[in-house]
Amino acid sequence: MTEQIQTHPTDFKVEKHFGPFFASCMLPQDATDALIKMSDELLSDNTSLLHSHGQNLAGVIDKEIKVYKSDMEKAGVDQLLESCVRSYVVHCAKNHGFFKETYTFESMINSAWIVSQYENEYNPLHNHTGCDISAVIYLKCPDVKGRRNLESKKGKEDNDGNIAFVHSAMGNRNHDALEKGVINLTPKSGVLLMFPSYLIHTVYPFVGEGERRCLPFNAVYRIIDDKKNFVAGNLSGVVNPTFYTEEKPNFGSPWPGKTK
Repeated sequence: MTEQIQTHPTDFKVEKHFGPFFASCMLPQDATDALIKMSDELLSDNTSLLHSHGQNLAGVIDKEIKVYKSDMEKAGVDQLLESCVRSYVVHCAKNHGFFKETYTFESMINSAWIVSQYENEYNPLHNHTGCDISAVIYLKCPDVKGRRNLESKKGKEDNDGNIAFVHSAMGNRNHDALEKGVINLTPKSGVLLMFPSYLIHTVYPFVGEGERRCLPFNAVYRIIDDKKNFVAGNLSGVVNPTFYTEEKPNFGSPWPGKTK
């Protein structure tokens, strides 16, 4: 039996960089270490190609491998990630008028995968479907050279290897002081980012040696009142998820996250 890792990070925070709420935290080091060990094992597995997830994703990346609930449980991080999703849902609900003490908040991670990214590989602009909430955990982040420093020479920000989120139309300088439509973040090992799944984002390629490894995951949620009436969220996804059907146990089996 794997010893359960801390069930909630101490510095979990939800911020509003623009538009929707954005959550971030530094995971406990033992959780990051456990996820790196888990991903090492999955990537070195001779049958990993049978669990490739790349054909379902937007990325121009060679290795994207499915992660199952049983993998998360074995690593001892399942409760930690469930806790992060619930905290995000409750925080957003409170700020958007969907919170009452009598409401029940349900959430469930329904898919996850490992992205093993190398030089010049990238993810084009995309969002995530079949879910309500998306997240990414960075596991390995090598130093990058930057694209020959061309952008910095032009006085522009060097975004090589960054993840960029787009909320509104780009290039309207008249509105720059009113709303930040695009945000660029530099990945750091151990950091978790969480955001609404509809949010468009992209991952820039990087120039340099080494591997950029991360673990993205998606989740669904719903809010119901004390009479079991639907209030908000995913009406059917929590109750009747239809995701992986492979032999491995999967996120389709209930991964309950209930809190009041």
